[in-house]
Amino acid sequence: MRTNVTSGLRSRAAPIIERAPLPLVEVQGSAHFVSYVNSAFCTLIGKSRNELIGKPFAEIVHGGDECVPILDRVYQTGEAATHARPDESESNAAYWLYAMWPALDANERPAGVIIQMTKAAGFRQNMAAINEALLISGLRQHELTDAAEKLNAKLNAEIAEHKKTEKELHQAKDLVHDQAQHLERLVEDRTAALRETVGELEAFSYSIAHDLRAPLRAMNNFARLLQDSHATQLDDVGRDYLHRISTAAARLDLLIEEVLNYTQIIRAAVPLNRVDLHELVQDIIESYPDWQPPAVHIQVEGTLPTVLGHAGFLTQCISNLLSNAVKFIPPGTKPQVRIWAEPVDGRVRLNFQDNGIGIAPQNHPRVFRMFERINPDGRYRGTGIGLTIVRKAVERMGGRAGFESEPGKGSNFWIELKKG
Repeated sequence: MRTNVTSGLRSRAAPIIERAPLPLVEVQGSAHFVSYVNSAFCTLIGKSRNELIGKPFAEIVHGGDECVPILDRVYQTGEAATHARPDESESNAAYWLYAMWPALDANERPAGVIIQMTKAAGFRQNMAAINEALLISGLRQHELTDAAEKLNAKLNAEIAEHKKTEKELHQAKDLVHDQAQHLERLVEDRTAALRETVGELEAFSYSIAHDLRAPLRAMNNFARLLQDSHATQLDDVGRDYLHRISTAAARLDLLIEEVLNYTQIIRAAVPLNRVDLHELVQDIIESYPDWQPPAVHIQVEGTLPTVLGHAGFLTQCISNLLSNAVKFIPPGTKPQVRIWAEPVDGRVRLNFQDNGIGIAPQNHPRVFRMFERINPDGRYRGTGIGLTIVRKAVERMGGRAGFESEPGKGSNFWIELKKG
């Protein structure tokens, strides 16, 4: 009986699956029989290919029956899905992560499902918050500045060091107790504002930065493999699937980058130095080709003064404010931005005035909140993190941020810092 089932299974995606570096398995039919597995999957499961092909997916992995309803839905609807389940065999928290995509037959109809499995330690099931963030429409791919690259590299080094420390402490019986006390001491040493921010983002940003890397790589790999090998063979439906994979990967990549930027801002040391605002603003404007005449008119009035701040943080603040100023514009209107500085209460206020759509009074309290998007209809792309980064970065430099705005009359966002 098993021989007949196995001989009837044919995998069109076998060459792609075999080349993939991640553990992949393809199942076919309403019973989800295994039609192909790659070497990485065999290593992960600890069984040979001959032992796996032809068997129902629910029988080859522990807890596989939990995936059957999800596989049914992917097989029937052609829509990708994800699933996470705890591994009760591990003494420490560990989870199996599943990413599932539809596989097409020779007639371009759903014939099965391709499954990528990953085992991750320390996964926090904050999926509701993650899915809500990923569904924010129209994430925009920001161009990275040199300062942002340096901050990201520093954060990656800290993450690597943290992993090394966790591995060394893993053998200690009181690991959980020691880690809890260590985190508590760190929280107590921070200011009230930092404690509030850590409470909002620590679990969320950690999950995105670590546990979602494998699904992101899988989406990118599938998109690249399809583009390299099968783009000319896809119909409109197939190309739409490819577009969805690429779009989802780009959205997740941008969300991870901005959350990591925010995490870096709230944790990094902030040595304050004299910063020439005029030179910094000019350099930032010149680094963005899309902000040049005649497409955009940005006017810097007079010579901007020197302030006491952090060049990297100020670069992120000015880039985000200018990006919003040229983005939230009525259709058919040329963006015009006016930049000037003025003294306010012994400090320097740097203003960014635009001719955009403006913000209704009832939405003013939401502007600087995390993941708040005033225009969620997809017309204006964004993540809802940019202005949160501006507010937190300015506060870390001892200043403050604010704005004035009316619907249809544009907005004037400003930041205040000490004189340099």
